[in-house]
Amino acid sequence: MTPRERILAALRHQETDYVPYLIPIDPEVVERLNRHYGSEEWRRRIHGFFQGAGVAWGRDEQPDGTWVDRFGVVWQDAPGPGAWHSVSVPLTEPTLAGYEFPELLPDDELEAMRRAFSGAHDRYRLVNLGMLFFERAWALRGMENILMDFRLHPRFAHELFERLMQLHLDLLDRLADLPIDAIRFGDDFGAQRGLIMGTPTWREFLKPRLARMYGRAHELGFDVWIHSCGDNSPVIEDLIEIGVDVFNPFQPEAQDVYAMKRDFGERITFEGGIGTQKLLPLGTPESIRAEIARLCREIGAGGGFILSPTKPIMPDVPTENAVACVEAILEQAGH
Repeated sequence: MTPRERILAALRHQETDYVPYLIPIDPEVVERLNRHYGSEEWRRRIHGFFQGAGVAWGRDEQPDGTWVDRFGVVWQDAPGPGAWHSVSVPLTEPTLAGYEFPELLPDDELEAMRRAFSGAHDRYRLVNLGMLFFERAWALRGMENILMDFRLHPRFAHELFERLMQLHLDLLDRLADLPIDAIRFGDDFGAQRGLIMGTPTWREFLKPRLARMYGRAHELGFDVWIHSCGDNSPVIEDLIEIGVDVFNPFQPEAQDVYAMKRDFGERITFEGGIGTQKLLPLGTPESIRAEIARLCREIGAGGGFILSPTKPIMPDVPTENAVACVEAILEQAGH
């Protein structure tokens, strides 16, 4: 089977000879692994199952070290990989009066994406629409403000999410004729326990609009992937109802992944499962190997599973644990 065929089999809940996988690794850890293995040859054993591209929301560097995105949000990089926070938001008041949403995916970027996906291939192709819905709402307003808006300014909150939904629908229509398999919607709904905004609020403000976005993707022939960190277990049934095909990152520290497999595994595909909050940084090589074997055996049973660390293997992971993770994933695949 080709890498793409293996992913498609997982989505059809067909069990194959091994569990397809993804191994994201922080660059610092890659360098340590190069030293451990004595060269970069170990990386050739990792099969690439995916080809991806993302819709950019811009990064205009400023003299003071901050940067501004296309929506007018000012960000500050913080220590650590991929760490940044907003320092100024454009919607300081609960109104869209005078605010103009940016043009995303202009013609030149769309054509570059088309060229990237042109030609013969054997990988599963997806386009990422990240930080453009709930995460974009709090980026535009600030986290505290948007959570207060749900209660104090619900009319504004509905208007904002309606506009962000339309932004997605417009983007999906522009992506309609690309030779891709899926759209990966990116939002973090979950906290360590439950949803950030609470389940009733999610169902009132977000769910109906997510349903339209996911529905449009399906109408165009695309699979629907979502990324949402944290505990999403209260709304997994809702996500299945509105058309989610693949849920990531499936974090074991925030939700019981084995219970979710038992309860929902025949109707949704899970991607992730290897804990990066506790297992990889705090476990032993033996416990890591044992947990990966269990994930493949129990959650991989009957398909519907793509094995992966729930975040990249981060610098807080000891080298011996990173090696155990990589080797256990590759060995179950015969690589």
